[in-house]
Amino acid sequence: MKILKKTTAMKNKFIIGALALLLGAGAVQAQDFARPKFGIKAGWNNSNITNGREGNLDDSKRLNSFNVGVVGVIPLGSTFEIRTGLDLQSKGTESSTSLVDGVKSTYKVNPLYLELPVNFAVMLPFNEKVKAYIGAGPYAALGIAGKLKTTIKTDGTTTTSSESIKWGNDNPLDGDDRNGTVGSGQFKRFDFGANIIGGVDFGRFGVHAQYGIGLTNTAPGGSNENNANKNNQHRVLGVSGVFYF
Repeated sequence: MKILKKTTAMKNKFIIGALALLLGAGAVQAQDFARPKFGIKAGWNNSNITNGREGNLDDSKRLNSFNVGVVGVIPLGSTFEIRTGLDLQSKGTESSTSLVDGVKSTYKVNPLYLELPVNFAVMLPFNEKVKAYIGAGPYAALGIAGKLKTTIKTDGTTTTSSESIKWGNDNPLDGDDRNGTVGSGQFKRFDFGANIIGGVDFGRFGVHAQYGIGLTNTAPGGSNENNANKNNQHRVLGVSGVFYF
């Protein structure tokens, strides 16, 4: 009888200890994930620009580029968070064409945007330090630089020309095309779209992935038939490493 009582007491202590451990871990986890945090990120982009009325993509025209920026994570309770920041996003496309026998032309356009994302994410914690997240949200971007590069290769000869991107004089607050005066550049300066995001945070380090879907026709001009379709929209797949302070 005494042995049975001791065994029962040991089981009760074990259960109480396990519950205390779980509650303590949960409290640490909640405390860790409830704090806002900030950091920096840098990584690789694989970008393209749609080339058809239905937003079609030609995989042969993908361009490898980069992203770099600052990150802010703002918790909304124990389940949701806002992930924002300010990024430099290198986007664009590259295409090659055979003009005549032995002559090949390569055209690369590489605009650089200052981008502000506001993503709403769901936290998926593994333990008190490691969590995954998935989410989505809008972005607004301002074109600040970029290059247009053309390379022509013939038998034994390569000719390259490069120029800075000329940005159009569009203004998203106008609400129209200013009587057809919008244009004069190669790209609209303002771009808007949405991101789909996901990643894993390991304490002070993280891996972040996103797919950016541009919703703006980036070709300057008024509200004409060419601009009414899904042509000239950015599509960008990015993967970044993150360091939190």
